Amino acid sequence: MSERRDSPNERYRRPGGFGGRRQESDQPKPPVMARSRTQLATSYAPGVLFTWEGGKGICRSVPVDRELKLDRTTNDLIFESMREFIANWRSRIAAAIPEALDVLSIDRAFYDIHSGRVQIDPAKFRMTSPDVVGYVPYPLVYRCGTCGRVREFQSVGEQAQFPLPKTCNGHQARWTQVDVVYVHWSGNVEPLSPFNYNPDQATGQVRQIRSCTCGSERFVLRNEAPVFKEWRFVCEGCKESRPLKKADPEVLQQLYSEQQAGGRQFQYLEVNMMPVSYRANSAFYPQRSSFIKFSDPSVVDLMTGDRTNELLRTLARIHDVPFEEPSRDEIEAAVNAANRSGEWEEFEDFERMAARATAGNREDAARRYRADADAIREKWFSDGLVSRGRLASPSLMQAALSRQTWARRYDPIRLTIQHHVFEREHIDEAKSRHAAVDVLEPDITLSDVVHDPTELKRYVDEVDNLLKHTGIARMVLIRGLPICEFSFGYSRVSSTPVYQREHNGQSIAVPVRLKAFDTIPNTQSKHPIYVTEQQNEALYVKLDEGRVRRWLERNAIVDLPAAEIGLGRAYLETYEDFGPFLEQFKDRERAGFQRHLAPYIYLLLHSLSHQLIHSLAEVSGLDRDGIGEHIFPADLAFVVYRKGMTPDLGNVSAMWRNHAMEFLRRNVDQRMLRCGSGSLCDARGGACPACIMVSEVSCVSSNLLLSRSSLKGGSKPEWEAGDAPDLVGYFDPDLDA
Repeated sequence: MSERRDSPNERYRRPGGFGGRRQESDQPKPPVMARSRTQLATSYAPGVLFTWEGGKGICRSVPVDRELKLDRTTNDLIFESMREFIANWRSRIAAAIPEALDVLSIDRAFYDIHSGRVQIDPAKFRMTSPDVVGYVPYPLVYRCGTCGRVREFQSVGEQAQFPLPKTCNGHQARWTQVDVVYVHWSGNVEPLSPFNYNPDQATGQVRQIRSCTCGSERFVLRNEAPVFKEWRFVCEGCKESRPLKKADPEVLQQLYSEQQAGGRQFQYLEVNMMPVSYRANSAFYPQRSSFIKFSDPSVVDLMTGDRTNELLRTLARIHDVPFEEPSRDEIEAAVNAANRSGEWEEFEDFERMAARATAGNREDAARRYRADADAIREKWFSDGLVSRGRLASPSLMQAALSRQTWARRYDPIRLTIQHHVFEREHIDEAKSRHAAVDVLEPDITLSDVVHDPTELKRYVDEVDNLLKHTGIARMVLIRGLPICEFSFGYSRVSSTPVYQREHNGQSIAVPVRLKAFDTIPNTQSKHPIYVTEQQNEALYVKLDEGRVRRWLERNAIVDLPAAEIGLGRAYLETYEDFGPFLEQFKDRERAGFQRHLAPYIYLLLHSLSHQLIHSLAEVSGLDRDGIGEHIFPADLAFVVYRKGMTPDLGNVSAMWRNHAMEFLRRNVDQRMLRCGSGSLCDARGGACPACIMVSEVSCVSSNLLLSRSSLKGGSKPEWEAGDAPDLVGYFDPDLDA
């Protein structure tokens, strides 16, 4: 399949080829279907079973080498996102099924078999453009529509060598592909054949029994019943029937070997595959993720352990924290005093090489040399040869050192570095090329009032007034926010890590394996990662810090800092790891009432982000599930953006030109802050699918740390103690300055 819009009836022979010797390029080519890049990266990704156009047959997609060159920062962010996704997947399996084997939880390409740790080796993957995917006929099981006889081939080559006969049992054959397959939560798929797998007691190896007990290898499929459990294979020799039952050979081998080695006794309910239509959703769930692109490599580089000192300096600069670092002379003296002068010379060599590389426009080489120099410098600090410097916030220094164990998604240090780069790249630099515009400083494409001073003043006054009532200090429309979306694997049976297998009154939890896409031929067994990039419109929002502080005071936050310390610095100093699944903020009461700054700032930003997503969807015409969010909690900011990978039609700009005031009013309108579930939702903390929740593919926090009460006032969040008071809403007029 190709992204090219070829006609299904395209001829591959050129008129000039007639009457002469056929050129190599004139050889017949396989048929082509045209699909979008997004479809190829997901709905037709390697491993999918699909129908060829016109119902001409069932195929399985396979990868084709279309290497895509990406900049280093984007490359690193993709692998970072994959590590987080995969680690969370395995953690959820381990929590629900402690005995689950690693090999049946995540693909071998996703972890180190010696240590068991999630480890993504970039050498095992290839960034791939979803322009083309290949296909092969599958499954190679055919049934005669007249007598029901089944014929199975082990490969396309075997079928080509021994094609289906034109007659069957003395009558004209009517062969059709069997459109039902066996799937397993391990990610494996098998054709619907009568031959099962069993372990050999003598060798301990699993093998397929390719005949009936009577010796016959011919079967008839009786599939007239409307449900699979009533379908039967009938042996043509002894007429014995057998149900649709097949063990996953890989899973059976793993669990049988574990059992033989003295491990737990497995149940065949864990091993047997499920018959499903190849068209069913459960046959394939592509796994993908997306992120905002950055050009500055510091969003990745500063997160490494050997750049801690530079990270501290950057945090001090962003959040106005006094920082006194040792001078170069002090560091050199300390290193020489420790009889490690050779290391100082090596450090200076790397600095000189970095300077020469920069002068020669070899920035990648310069970055490597600087990283080597930073690693040497960091070792001096970690060895205690010299002090890291005197940061006026010991709590912030401790946070920077301990953040390696925090859940990456909510790590405020990583997010504040991203925000620092975001403001520079996607707002300040974008404004200079008219790719971003502050809504209080509109250009002609954003509003017609630009050339009318009277109307412009009226517009600015009205927008400014509405933003103040909403507690927003700054709102910027970004016309080309670069979004990267990638798919890297799939699961079967379920899109989530744990599946509840039920059969004949039994129910057990089984691990759903996250699989990498099949390897690309002739690439030394590299797995494809399909990457699409798109520039979409977005709204950046930064809250009024003064109003946020007043809101925190009214809600009795216990760790609110003194007035001279900014909320961003306080967030970083007081943050305690939320964990990957926000377990402490799920629906359960806890003993003792205490409200802390970090979760409440996140609660406010997240709730307001969802409120804007709902308003934006209502007014702009965008699909609510097609709007994403990114939260920068320490900077009191967030961005909502169109996620789609199809061309952006400018819905957000058009919304602002035509309905800006309606959009802003809707955000604070009390009617928009009500819920169709009424008091039921209010009693549960003020967030449900009928109000400000969005689909989990759009929400950055799985619809947790979310409450309408944080905006309009009302019932406490459900995760708080029973004696906690109701919330004062952020839109409360009493909070106006």
